[in-house]
Amino acid sequence: MPGRTFAQIECSLTGSRRMRGLSDHKTRWAYMCAHLSDFATYSGMFRYPRHMWAHDAVLTMEELDAAIAELVEAGLIQFDPDEEIVRIVGWFHKQSGPDNRNRVVSVIGDFSAGEDYPPDMFCNAVAELAVASIKRALKWKENSTARDQLVADLRTFLADVFSDYGDELLACLRAELEGTPGSVQTEIGAIFPPVLLCEAEPFPNPSDTVAEHETKTRRDLDETKTQTKTRQDEDVFLRVSKLRNDHPSEPIPISEALRNREGPSPSALNSKMARAARGVS
Repeated sequence: MPGRTFAQIECSLTGSRRMRGLSDHKTRWAYMCAHLSDFATYSGMFRYPRHMWAHDAVLTMEELDAAIAELVEAGLIQFDPDEEIVRIVGWFHKQSGPDNRNRVVSVIGDFSAGEDYPPDMFCNAVAELAVASIKRALKWKENSTARDQLVADLRTFLADVFSDYGDELLACLRAELEGTPGSVQTEIGAIFPPVLLCEAEPFPNPSDTVAEHETKTRRDLDETKTQTKTRQDEDVFLRVSKLRNDHPSEPIPISEALRNREGPSPSALNSKMARAARGVS
């Protein structure tokens, strides 16, 4: 997969509390090199051979290993030491994230190109792409055709990934949605109903966490995503799968899938974007 010839990095990176909290400038520079590397892709997830990373950062292998361990501990990256694959956490929420439908489609194509990424890393990246794209799309014009097309693209993509990764994707999506506005949670739920059917604690109310985060920057809020464990409800997922198999060319009837279970309000499910996601005019 071809890398980039230039990088877009937010000026606020130097103000990131997590980056400033790193132990030394060697670790900070190793983090910057991951952003600037020509091995990097537009997905923020790529193979970065350790000997090349050490060369770029002008570090010994021991210094690089210590830096990687600290970056992982700080939640700034994920790293698979066996495959030497790195994922920059928060990539799609930053300047480098796709800001229009065509770029989202391009990134989806990169994900589907056959690269063998670790499942947890891949699902985290997919969840981040979906949530970040919807957050941006909600700022587009309400009657935008591109907005409706983006919903359709993400709905197909998430369904495909779910068929391969199941619970792994659900757990990552729920973790990524923590603390996001209710409008984003509603639209993701309309695009991908299984995330609403998962046995887990309700999404936290963003207003409940304002006091805790009110002095933090937007980058800090983007960086505070943590993974949560969820438990699959076998009966519900079998019902969703049966509905999909019985009606392969039709959208999943949410009223049927959510029968006798708590779900989003009627007004939320009848929003313009939610109806578009279900194929209802």
